[in-house]
Amino acid sequence: MGCDFAGPPLQIRSVAAKQLAVRWLLLLALMAFELVVITDRYEAPHLLAEDADWSAKLFHFSKGIWHASLWIACACLLMLSPRLKVILVKAREQSKEYHWLVWLAVHVLAFAVFAIATELIFEDPLNPARLSGPWFISWIVLAGTKLLSWLLALAPGYFWLRLIRQEYAALFMGCLFGLGAWILVATLSRYDTALLGQENFWNFLAVPTLQLVYSMLGWVYSDLVYQPEEFLLGTAVFQVEITHFCSGIEGISLITIFLAVYLWLFRKELRFPHSFWLFPLGITVIWLANAVRIALLIAIGTSMSPEIALQGFHAQAGWIAFTVIALGAIALSNKMRFFAVAGPDLPVVATGKSLAAALLVPLLAMMAATMMTSASSSGFDVLYPMRIVAVAAVLWYFRKAYNGLGWRWTWQAPAIGGAVFMIWMLLEPNVDSSKTALSQGLAALADETAAVWLLFRVLGSVIIVPLAEELAFRGYLIRKLIAKDFENVPLGRFSWFSFILSSILFGLLHERWIAGTLAGMGYALALYRQGRLADAVIAHMTTNALIAIWVLAQARWSLWS
Repeated sequence: MGCDFAGPPLQIRSVAAKQLAVRWLLLLALMAFELVVITDRYEAPHLLAEDADWSAKLFHFSKGIWHASLWIACACLLMLSPRLKVILVKAREQSKEYHWLVWLAVHVLAFAVFAIATELIFEDPLNPARLSGPWFISWIVLAGTKLLSWLLALAPGYFWLRLIRQEYAALFMGCLFGLGAWILVATLSRYDTALLGQENFWNFLAVPTLQLVYSMLGWVYSDLVYQPEEFLLGTAVFQVEITHFCSGIEGISLITIFLAVYLWLFRKELRFPHSFWLFPLGITVIWLANAVRIALLIAIGTSMSPEIALQGFHAQAGWIAFTVIALGAIALSNKMRFFAVAGPDLPVVATGKSLAAALLVPLLAMMAATMMTSASSSGFDVLYPMRIVAVAAVLWYFRKAYNGLGWRWTWQAPAIGGAVFMIWMLLEPNVDSSKTALSQGLAALADETAAVWLLFRVLGSVIIVPLAEELAFRGYLIRKLIAKDFENVPLGRFSWFSFILSSILFGLLHERWIAGTLAGMGYALALYRQGRLADAVIAHMTTNALIAIWVLAQARWSLWS
């Protein structure tokens, strides 16, 4: 009889913990959205020679406050990481019966007042009278009130006070390291000053990149233009200048940071010092991938279309390469015993076909088809229907493998998709859609052909793309980042690492990566609510359907560009 009463309390605790995690995720998403809106819509005023007032100078450097705050927050989390699980457990225990909605209302009100004050201060044309000391003090007080009310909505005040008393040393060191990292990155980014000789370092890396690209192109083209003193390489038809932006330093930096975070979070599952070999391996592979990218860029610009080379391929190839290499590093470290700690065998859910292939191949097929159709198009991708046919065929081939994922959905899924749509529209730049390649390409087609193309575009955007992307990111990646035997990880299992990294990678897959990252977080929240992949798919479909309606009703072709 005692066993009959043991289950419900555990179930109640599980539901309460899930609700608390969803609340925290919503608050984090709210803060991220507010930061993006404020920093994206308002520009710090330029510092004029006659601006001797200290407040005008502080307003000028105010944009750096947000960057420094992000560095400090990340550094503090890193310092607290050995005890982060204990801190989160205490925060959860002290937040169960907490009346957080009052502080959420205060926060929303504080943000509204702060946004109005920011609009008045940074409006165009600028009013010098509002760059005075009282305005700056008031603005900082409003920002502090907004942050404080958000923290109090996240957890009770006594939790934060106890955290400061117990972890003041780690928090102080985090502030110092975060501030130092921000200053170092800001200094290195001023490459034109060559303060630390960093431009010479970039050029040093560009030289072997240029030589490698020249060797690869020599197998195909005989009319090469090679001017190493000016970092110029190409053919008689199409040349590029390989500066520090193209030398591979950005990709090397990204893969180094990614591997450092990955090795730290999975240090118990990985072998050391063996796993440190992932650093030189990842750096070498991404540098070689960058050289291949430049060679393909020149080849496409020479033999196919300069517009395709400079617009589509140049913008996306680097991010795609980073995503593939990052996922490859994870797969390699899980598959090879040289990197991974051998553990007990775990039962794996059996499927007719490989579940990993069923979840990933549709997205890979879509990416491959996109590259092929884009390479055959100039600005306007007239062969877009071929993408949809290819991905639909792959989904049909693996259809039986999807039966065990569960396809019931709740009414909250469309609501989340609608919220993501509003966030996407708020972050959408205001551009002239009549000048996009899409609008000009449609105008050049016959009416019947344009109608068929638009039909495939809507079907692809609303049905095929959400299915392919959600199967890969919310069906596979979000679980693979929790455990290598992802088949045994229940849908909806939460992990900060998998939630954040999968959302960032999802954002990097899109041209508007900030909006894409926030959208990925929204679809992950839809998955976490009931542990149903269908909720993430329906939310994604809802967002894309609303975008499609907006595009067709308002002729906002830039949303599809």
